[in-house]
Amino acid sequence: MQKYYPYLITLSHMINDSCQSVLPALLPLFIYTYGLTLEQAGFLILANTALSSLLQPLLGYLSDKLNQPRLIAAGTLLSACSTGMMGFVSSYESLLVCATLAGVGSSIFHPEGAKIMNRLGGGKKGKAMGTFAIGGSSGFAFGPLFAGAIAYTVGAHGLAAFTLAGIIISTVLFLLMPRIVAHAQTIDQAVATEHSTVAVQPLKNYWKYFGILFIIILSQSVNFRVVNAFIPVFWTHELGTSPEQGSFALTVFFSIGIFMTYIGGLLGDKYGPIKIIRLSLLIWLPSMFLLTQVPEFSVTIMMPLAYLILLMIGAAKAISYSPVIVLGQTYLAKSIGFASGITLGVSQTIGGIIAPVVGNLADTYSLPAAMMTLVPFLIVGLVASLLLKDPKKLQ
Repeated sequence: MQKYYPYLITLSHMINDSCQSVLPALLPLFIYTYGLTLEQAGFLILANTALSSLLQPLLGYLSDKLNQPRLIAAGTLLSACSTGMMGFVSSYESLLVCATLAGVGSSIFHPEGAKIMNRLGGGKKGKAMGTFAIGGSSGFAFGPLFAGAIAYTVGAHGLAAFTLAGIIISTVLFLLMPRIVAHAQTIDQAVATEHSTVAVQPLKNYWKYFGILFIIILSQSVNFRVVNAFIPVFWTHELGTSPEQGSFALTVFFSIGIFMTYIGGLLGDKYGPIKIIRLSLLIWLPSMFLLTQVPEFSVTIMMPLAYLILLMIGAAKAISYSPVIVLGQTYLAKSIGFASGITLGVSQTIGGIIAPVVGNLADTYSLPAAMMTLVPFLIVGLVASLLLKDPKKLQ
């Protein structure tokens, strides 16, 4: 059974991130139900991400000090219960509360989740993080599709299905966690024995290069979160599709990540994480610019082009997912929990702070014009990637 432990953690990641994907998928419904502006819709995303962004580095730091892997189960449970409650509330303010608590659950889950997967990976950390990332990508891919199908057919009360799944997986994780930790300790000992003939280097933290990596994380997060938040609205308002097709677009966006996150982990192990991060930004930058131009094309090619560009952006984001985590954990070898809280947690949430700003610009001008403001962030990220150094050369 021990060989299935990484997949159990990956499954919990899928459920946790599927809860995170529900809110963007249902924004068109909430906009219609509560008469929200795009700026208010952006504040829902902000509520889902702001406190989470602040908490994750702190929780990662505490994870290094206290080591409480059962927080993986607690975070999943809180995210799932908060998501289910979205189907039962009756006001915009209540939605804000649910969105905030779901984000807090995510912030509790990610640092410990990434930390335990780092240990379970042994000498193949890129592959382990790629496996872990499949869970997140699957959640973001199928969460919108499932939530959209429920909300637009059965009704919003069907979101309780997320709560049920969360209760089941969190219970299993809580009961099995002592065995998972014991297995991780066995792997740690095996790796130490394998490298016993090599002089052991003291663990160091390279804060300068981690700071440069954080600039890249910020540039990616801003683009990822805003695209994640407004793709359904972009599809319905700018491309003239139905809300269901808007939710499907999110599924397309994240489906490519199911494969590319794993491939990105393997490529990171083979060629080094820095090269894969640079490749990601080289693909992402022109794709983001082209997406804002899609509504200007003829109706004949508009939709195929939009989906093609969406796939390119999703692939670019996905291949850098594992390399960013592994590189961050390597730069901060003495503080893996804190590094995980930044690279895995904050990278997924901090960009939501920009969502209300983009929403306000979209209300004032247009959504494509507002999304164009994301391109400079990617330019900064690409320049920063040129300043990174291979951790092996820093020893």
